[in-house]
Amino acid sequence: MAFEVAELDSTIDFENVAANVATMVTGRGQMVYWKGCNVTVYEKDSEGREQTRKLIGMPNGQGQVPSGIKLYVTDGKVKEG
Repeated sequence: MAFEVAELDSTIDFENVAANVATMVTGRGQMVYWKGCNVTVYEKDSEGREQTRKLIGMPNGQGQVPSGIKLYVTDGKVKEG
């Protein structure tokens, strides 16, 4: 299952979220929200080989991270929900 990115919901509150340096998010079906971040998606192709995909031009966003997917998030603020 691929990781699908959506625009960041404007109601998500980052007020009490600490500034991020680098975070690796391991998918378990949770929602992840980011603001002002660089995000790289690590997913496996149909043959089980790991593929990386940088989310260029998407400093703010959100998505549900399925099992088997990892997100490497640098800078900005990130929260799981």
